[in-house]
Amino acid sequence: MSSRSNFKRSPFQASHNRVFDILNHQQQNMKPKSILVSPASSIKTNAKLQPRKASRLRQLASFSPVRHWLVENMRNYCNSTSLHGFNYITLKGSTANERHFWIGVVIISIIISIVLVIVSWFWNRETPTVTVIESAHFPTWNIPFPAVTICNFNKISKMKALKLARTLKRPPNVSEEKLLSLFRITMFFNFALNHTEEDFHIFGNILNDNNFTIAKLTQELAPNCMDMISKCVWKGDGLRCDSLFQPVQALEEVCCSFNYYGRTTNNFPKKIAYQVPKQPYRVTGCGHSTGISVILNPITDDYFATYLSSYGFRLFIHDAYNFPDENAETKVITSGRESFVRINPESTYATDVVRNMDVELRNCLFYNERALPTMQRYSFGNCMAECRTRYLHKLCGCVPTSLPNNGSFRICGLSEIYCILNAREIFALALPTKNTTLSVVQTTDKFPCDCLPTCEFNSYPSEITMGQLDMKLVSTINNINKTVNSDEQILLHVFFSDLMAKRYRKDIFQDWLSSLASFGGLLGLIMGFSIVTAFEFIYFLTFRPIFNYFNDV
Repeated sequence: MSSRSNFKRSPFQASHNRVFDILNHQQQNMKPKSILVSPASSIKTNAKLQPRKASRLRQLASFSPVRHWLVENMRNYCNSTSLHGFNYITLKGSTANERHFWIGVVIISIIISIVLVIVSWFWNRETPTVTVIESAHFPTWNIPFPAVTICNFNKISKMKALKLARTLKRPPNVSEEKLLSLFRITMFFNFALNHTEEDFHIFGNILNDNNFTIAKLTQELAPNCMDMISKCVWKGDGLRCDSLFQPVQALEEVCCSFNYYGRTTNNFPKKIAYQVPKQPYRVTGCGHSTGISVILNPITDDYFATYLSSYGFRLFIHDAYNFPDENAETKVITSGRESFVRINPESTYATDVVRNMDVELRNCLFYNERALPTMQRYSFGNCMAECRTRYLHKLCGCVPTSLPNNGSFRICGLSEIYCILNAREIFALALPTKNTTLSVVQTTDKFPCDCLPTCEFNSYPSEITMGQLDMKLVSTINNINKTVNSDEQILLHVFFSDLMAKRYRKDIFQDWLSSLASFGGLLGLIMGFSIVTAFEFIYFLTFRPIFNYFNDV
C-alpha cells in the first residue's frame, strides 16, 4: 500500500505533466524524420535539388515580401474603397469566376473612363472658345453708330464726261462719241471687257498726250457727293452735309460716307475738318428722329455708266473703322421712295481670359494687336482688303485705285488693266488665294495673309421698309428746294430700332473649374471616382505601410 501511495500524483502535478508531455510530443513531431537511403542516391538528389533550392530562395527573398505587401494592400484597398466594383473582387465567399468577371468589368470601366477623358480633352482643345449671349438688354448708347456709305448706281457723270471729251486732245480719226465710249474703260470691272486691244492702245495714247492717268481720270469723271445729297438731318438737327459726309473710295467706286473712320486721314474740306469728332458718333435714343436722315437725288439725267437697270443707290452699313465692301450690310434704295432702315445692333466682346490665351489657341485678334499699313484699326475685313491689295500687286505689279493703298503701291495704268481683269476672282471670292469649292474653304486651317477673325466687334443687322414718297408733303414741312424733280428724290432714314441690343460674350470653352467638373463627372458616372478615392489609393500605397512599419517597431 505504501509503495502504491508513493506513485500517486496530485491533480496539479498530473495536469502539469500532461502539458509537458504534449509539448514534448509536438517538438518530436517537428523534428525531421530520418530516412534510410543509399549514399549514392542521396548524393544525386542533393545535387539536383541544390540549384533549385538556391533559386527558389532567391525568388522568395526578393519577390515574396513585395508581392505579399502589394497583394495585402490591394486587398485592403478593394475592401475599403468606394469605387464601383472593386469590393466584389475580394468579396469573401465569391468564386474564382466571379472574381474574374468583376476584374474584367473594372478594367473595361477604367479603359472607358480614360478614353472619354481624352476625348473631352481634345474637344476642349479643338474648341477653346465659345460665344454665348450674355444679355439681351445691352444699352445701344454703348455701341457706336455705324458708318453709312451711299454709292450711286451711276459711276460716271454724263456732264463731266461731255465736258472732258470736248477739252481733251484726240486724233482726227477718233470722234467725240468714240472717246465717250472709251471713258467707260475706267470702269474696268464692268465695261473693259467690251473693248478691244486696239481701243486700249488708242485710249492710252490719248491719256499720254493729255498727261492723264487712269486714277486722275476716274476722279474727274466720278459724280460729286454734294450734288447727290441735298439735305442732312442728324438727331433732329439740320446740319451741313459736307460736315457729315465725305467722299471715300469703295471697292468699285467713289461713294459718300457718314461716320467713317477707317483711314488715319479724312476727306472733309479743310475749313471744317477740325470740327469732325475724333471718334464715331453715338446716339442715346431710338427711332428715325434720333438717327441720320438725308434727301438723295440720283440725278437720272446725269447717268452715263451703270451696271444696274434702275436709278438709285447702294447703301452699305458697316463698322465705322471697316473698309466699305461687299462684306458690309447692303441695301438698295430706288428713286421716288421713302426708305426706313432699322438697325438692330449687336456687340461682341472677349473676356480677359481669352485675351491672355495664345493667339493660335483662341484663333482671333484684338484690334490693337496688329497694325495695318493703310487702315486705322485691325479687323478681318480690313485685313482681307489689304491682302487683296498685296496679292494683286504681286501678280500685276500695281493696284487699282479702289483698293486700300497708303502710297507704297503703284497705281495701275491702262496697260495693266488686262492683268487686273484676269485676276478678277480676287474681288469675287471670299478667300482671294483659294479658287476652290466651298467644302475645301470650310476645312482650311489658315486664312490668306494670316488674317484672323476679330475677337471684339460690332455688327449691324438691319431691315428696310419703303413707301411711296410724296415730296409735296416733305417740302411743306422741311422747306426743301422745289426746283428739284421730286419724282427722282429719295428720303432715307437710318436709325437704331430699339434702346436695347444683344451683347455676346466670347469666353473660353472650359476653364480649370469646368474641366475639373467635366472630368469628375465622367469618372464619377462610370467608376464613382472622386478626390477622396484618389487619396485612398495614395494612402494605401504609401502612408499606411509607413504607419504599419512604425506601429510594428
